[in-house]
Amino acid sequence: MVTMKTNQDTLSENIYLVNLMQQDFIDTRLKKIGLTAHQARTLNYIGFNPGVIQKKLANYLGKQDATVTNILKVLEKKDYIERKIPVDNERQKNLFLTGRGLELTKEIQQIFADLNNHVTNLLDKEEQYQLKKLLKKIQ
Repeated sequence: MVTMKTNQDTLSENIYLVNLMQQDFIDTRLKKIGLTAHQARTLNYIGFNPGVIQKKLANYLGKQDATVTNILKVLEKKDYIERKIPVDNERQKNLFLTGRGLELTKEIQQIFADLNNHVTNLLDKEEQYQLKKLLKKIQ
């Protein structure tokens, strides 16, 4: 006879619940600065990859080009990003942060740092090391 574990006892369920808590933390903080998670990730990615093209951004976000276009339109309208057409290829646009976008990205990075601190403060150094090692193995 096979006995079933309750959902709360499975590793995948625990990972899922941690992810929900993480998303709630991030979403709550991002809402205070007027951003969605996708907008924040977009700004962060452009900040680390100035001049990136939309296709690479779409791959990073795991979103369709049309969805990414809508995200970019909103961010451009709020003056957080700008699109520049390179001289050698008029069909593509490179994405850059504006001054406002750069300042906002600093706030976004602080939110992620706060989340990391919240999580790591619960674990000692050895537990952090073991957890990272195990999560990388699962990935």
